[in-house]
Amino acid sequence: MLYLCLGAACVCWVSDYLCRYYPVCQSVSGMLVLGHAAQAFGAKGPHPCTETDYYYEYTECDSTGSRWRVAIPQSHGSCIGLPEPVRGTECTFSCEAGEFLEMSAQECTQCAAGTYSLGSGIRFDDWETIPTGFSSLATYLDNGPHGDDSTACNSSSWFPQGSYLESNRDECTVSLIYAVHLKKPGSVSFDYQYPDGNLFFVFFVQNDQCQEMDQTADKKWLKLTNGHSKPRSLLCVFKVNLNSGTNILYWRTAGVLMGAKVVKPVLLKNVHIEGVAYASECFPCKPGTFSQTPGSSSCQPCPRDTHSGHGASSCTPCNTTTLYAPEGSAECKARPPCSKKDYFQIHTPCDLEGKTQVTYRWVEPQICLVGVPGAETLPPSGDREACPPCNPGFYNNDTATCSPCPPGTFSDGVKACESCPAGTEPAVGYQYKWWNVLPASMKTSCFNVGNSKCDGMNGYGVANPPSGKLLGWEVAGDHIRSGAGGSDNDYLILNLHVPGFK
Repeated sequence: MLYLCLGAACVCWVSDYLCRYYPVCQSVSGMLVLGHAAQAFGAKGPHPCTETDYYYEYTECDSTGSRWRVAIPQSHGSCIGLPEPVRGTECTFSCEAGEFLEMSAQECTQCAAGTYSLGSGIRFDDWETIPTGFSSLATYLDNGPHGDDSTACNSSSWFPQGSYLESNRDECTVSLIYAVHLKKPGSVSFDYQYPDGNLFFVFFVQNDQCQEMDQTADKKWLKLTNGHSKPRSLLCVFKVNLNSGTNILYWRTAGVLMGAKVVKPVLLKNVHIEGVAYASECFPCKPGTFSQTPGSSSCQPCPRDTHSGHGASSCTPCNTTTLYAPEGSAECKARPPCSKKDYFQIHTPCDLEGKTQVTYRWVEPQICLVGVPGAETLPPSGDREACPPCNPGFYNNDTATCSPCPPGTFSDGVKACESCPAGTEPAVGYQYKWWNVLPASMKTSCFNVGNSKCDGMNGYGVANPPSGKLLGWEVAGDHIRSGAGGSDNDYLILNLHVPGFK
């Protein structure tokens, strides 16, 4: 910790890390005297320091709550004449969301348009590359004949995939590491997908003395996000409290390969750390997002049919005659010719005459082109036909819709509801045989770890929503079937809500 500056000489403890950056150091009764670096170089030595040759850091706070701002060279011995240490801001100092600490003036400054900051937090949601500060370390723990092969895991790492990180798939033990210094107690949270038990996945925290923070097993060994034993969600949010001071975060994976089976990797995204006193810089908006005004604490997704690159303050429209872009896009894509995957079949609701009809609609928003070579056209609508009966437990209420039988009655779906014979009661439950409309107790949805919106794939609990959007699942008379996903990684989910039976 820095204690005193006298003219050209600074006094610090021997253990003070600043001493290593100054070439002139001599011991004085257990302390060090730091002289100007210029004294050590001859006339032909390194060039005078400019602002690009160094950056500023704060020393640790002392017992009085004081600290110093010091200049740290980008590389040792590259220049002479570093700025003198000056007294820093109070240790309780902090910046608001949308601001960062400009170290030259030691003042909070608004983030420019196209960037953002969380103030007391750090968020990583752009994984085109592994962000600065993260490192990946791979080791091979096999004690067999090849256990000493130091090159076995050279290519094993966490891999950036745009909107998320993907873990290794091999037998190497790979650690993703990030160190952060918190001025107050905080937390770290992240989203993850962990689908394969043949890959071990743990998260733990160490302090700057390599001592592991106390964590219960459920806060260290992460749970599978899907499996055979019971249904699990496809994406989990994990959060751990952090102590003030230095926290070194570890995400560690290790595979257990069984024959030729391919291990499914762990996916990681949306890492959010709270507890820093200030942001040292503003983060640029990731591609597909923008911040229009200075002092933003977040970036907004670009509207449909627009796009943006890194650090955008606005979104650029696509030429919608030939191009399109989903919401939050980094680029415009060519509109393909329409194919059979671009339309879907629905049964119209029963009319007052008890008739229904098969019709076809384009998936909306329609991105495909009609009238170009190789493009499909919509098939003609089918003939009007009699509606199927209601499902068991429901009856036709003369309004062309099916309603549940009142308590104490039953129906096979064809006849009117009847009272149960004396001494009996209805066997309450759901039995769906006919799929002209999606039952009110069901809804469809879509999940994709790389695209949380799954554009156009989320259902509304009815077979033909007013917008005409494609449902994740489609009703087809006597059965229900999955629709066409927007990409190969889409999960099309059909959910039945059962409130319970009495």
